[in-house]
Amino acid sequence: MSTKISSRIARSAAALAALFLAGCASVNTTPVQVSLIGLNDFHGNLQPPAGSVTLGDTKVAAGGAAHLAALISQLKARNPGHTLVVAAGDMVGASPLASALFHDEPSIDALGQMGLDISSVGNHEFDKGRDELLRLQRGGCLAPSADGRLGRVGVDTCMNDGKFSGAKFTYLAANVIDQRSGQTLLPATAMRTVGGVQIGFIGLTLKDTPSVVTPAGVAGLRFEDEVATVNALAPQLKAAGAAAIVVLIHQGGATTATSVNDKTCPGFTGEIVAIVDRFDAAVDVVISGHTHQEYVCTRPDGRLVTQTGSYGRVASAIELTIDPVARKVLRKSADNVVALRDSKDAAIDALVTRYADLVGPITSAVVGKLAGPLTRTANAAGESTLGAVVADAFLAATSDASYGARPAQIAFTNPGGVRADLAGSAEVSYGQLYAVMPFGNNLITLDLNGAQLLRLLEQQWEAPQPAGGRILPVSQGFSYSWDAAKLEGAAAGRGQRVVPGSMRLQGVPIDMQQTYRVTVNSYLASGGDRFSVLTEGKNAQQGVVDLDATVAWFRTRDSMPAPAQQRIRRLH
Repeated sequence: MSTKISSRIARSAAALAALFLAGCASVNTTPVQVSLIGLNDFHGNLQPPAGSVTLGDTKVAAGGAAHLAALISQLKARNPGHTLVVAAGDMVGASPLASALFHDEPSIDALGQMGLDISSVGNHEFDKGRDELLRLQRGGCLAPSADGRLGRVGVDTCMNDGKFSGAKFTYLAANVIDQRSGQTLLPATAMRTVGGVQIGFIGLTLKDTPSVVTPAGVAGLRFEDEVATVNALAPQLKAAGAAAIVVLIHQGGATTATSVNDKTCPGFTGEIVAIVDRFDAAVDVVISGHTHQEYVCTRPDGRLVTQTGSYGRVASAIELTIDPVARKVLRKSADNVVALRDSKDAAIDALVTRYADLVGPITSAVVGKLAGPLTRTANAAGESTLGAVVADAFLAATSDASYGARPAQIAFTNPGGVRADLAGSAEVSYGQLYAVMPFGNNLITLDLNGAQLLRLLEQQWEAPQPAGGRILPVSQGFSYSWDAAKLEGAAAGRGQRVVPGSMRLQGVPIDMQQTYRVTVNSYLASGGDRFSVLTEGKNAQQGVVDLDATVAWFRTRDSMPAPAQQRIRRLH
């Protein structure tokens, strides 16, 4: 090799080295602090919700959009410019009247103003169907209904100068597949750059969404396995440069913690546990929802799992320390922080006040009185006082003269359809009853024979119902007994739990061959909550909306007593 060539190579090598060192000098090697504010299950609670949360040893009132917005601002101020607000679904749906009467447009606007960046879909985002979900994301007015009652611009839709711009945040739906196109209904993932590092997000809902939403809401959609979906996408995000991966998933669990800020995560159980523990190792944080529980849990592999309960009472403050060169998370921590009512955001407060004033005359109208509190709290047999009252209301509404020769004899409701307690005041307003049942399901009365009634009761415990079963409140006059000792091994077969011969109507044993008229809501009638036997019912007759039936029932009573809890009996 000549001296000239050797010299040229040496100079080139020196130049490349200089360029490399210069480049390294311009790349940030200092760990980056990224903050996430996690939310879930807001359910359109613009106004401060009833109830409280336990903070330390004290129960405190919390939540309301203006107070939640103030908390978000405070948390953002801890790490300005390096904070993202994200959510795990059910941000709308099953909403109070101030949001629901305007098709949740006010909540979408409020969440955007709060700074929500990304949310997964939840099951309630599908309550009104795919097209309505897409409208909430993209904007546009609700189409007028055939009867002209809905879709009135400036009355119930497009309340801001005749327009609705849609969500400022991005909905993700990684496991929701449009069966016509084979593509996800909404984006599967999102990437955000914070402080020079990229954070990858995967958003998805529970694969069992079709079992908890009316069939019309999920028509033409397929919901794929959560673990398979995440594990297919996580490597793609890593390859695209993600330094951290966060899963926003509308599925959850529960702990035995007694305070929202307990980070010891005692007794962590539920669907989310097995799901999270099978995620790709690249997933750093899981923000969960659906079960309305508050927890901050660290799995054995160090992965964080959080949830904030419901209704905007709490936010998760998550801190990630990220190595920008190695593109990995060095440290992570989280705290659940309560949205106390000692401060509020003025702009959000004005938005809430506007819609609260619009619905005020409706929500405040008194429709009945209570002789005592009615709650969703179930006794050992599975009965609740409020569930029993709702079932009685369903029966009363479908056994009057309008049902002719085929009136209802028995009525059931689903416990998940009863959304709030009635307590704290003697008078009951329309708004309170709306909070109890906000879904607007019609009552359906159908024929079931005695054998199908037995199957219905057995399906309360059969897989894949949740642990302990899903016991349906039932109307006065129908009774049965079940044996808790038979619960062990729920997959053991059919006919194992209801005590033979215990089903009775007005004291008379149910005949397995005889036909009975049974009322349920349209959600259950379509097989919701996995009660598939109800889809076999014959001679279905549609009745009034469930809320209207309940309002009418309260109006017929001088004072609504708590029913005696003797309709369902438990052995052992």
